[in-house]
Amino acid sequence: MKRILLVFSSFVFLSACSNQTNPQVSPVPSSDVFGNTAGGPPPNKNIALVFNGPGVCAEDCAKGAAAAAQAAGFTPKLVVPADLPNGATADQVSAFFSGAGVWVQPGGVSNTAYHSMSQTMIQGLISFVKNGGGYVGFCAGAFMATAQIGSTNAPGLGIFPGSTIPYTPPASFAHDHSLAFEIANVTWNGVQRYIFFQGGPYISNNDASVEVVARYNDGANTVAAARAPYGSGRVFISGPHPEAPDWWAAGTSAPDPDGSDLAYAAEMIRWAAGE
Repeated sequence: MKRILLVFSSFVFLSACSNQTNPQVSPVPSSDVFGNTAGGPPPNKNIALVFNGPGVCAEDCAKGAAAAAQAAGFTPKLVVPADLPNGATADQVSAFFSGAGVWVQPGGVSNTAYHSMSQTMIQGLISFVKNGGGYVGFCAGAFMATAQIGSTNAPGLGIFPGSTIPYTPPASFAHDHSLAFEIANVTWNGVQRYIFFQGGPYISNNDASVEVVARYNDGANTVAAARAPYGSGRVFISGPHPEAPDWWAAGTSAPDPDGSDLAYAAEMIRWAAGE
């Protein structure tokens, strides 16, 4: 597992996004990044469940994901494994997902996050998506979505076809060597963007159901973000971090040259929720 030391002023942080074994929100344009008119979730499905348990990075990963959900018009609700333990009844599972339109899985350590969840929570989440709910995965959350977590032999949720493979950014990407992150140069729905990246995947071996939304500008057009249906639901995953708080790269040797990508993260959530 990769860990790095971030020092800002008098605070010390540890951050990682790996497949190994809490916000003020900027306004979102009335037209989203895909050219669609931005709307709100249906009133009975306006909750975004944001996982905030073990394996989620402590450096505002859940907060960034919650900010994206709020920017998309949802009410974020932070959830942890204890909220749906093994032994929970069917009524308790139903109550847990009641009012939710989408599940957001933040960055961190995917294996840790997955194995912190009870089988009741895992199966409940899979059923939630299959029956019309949405799933959005950033970085570690993307690793979790496929049948196998990254390059490990550990099982994932299996709600996204193909594979998520640890991505090695090219030397052409801006890189902060002391903090071990990059600013990924991607083309997202035809628009060049620079997005925070740290240990995320590329997406491979997709079938015809997968729509590629973003590619790394690495000379090989490697897939950076993609979306697909799962049953009656939708899944949208990204290797880079469009939900990244501004402070992650601010003041470093690899600042984000085009600023916040929150609108892209918000659109991921809206799409996954069926809007």
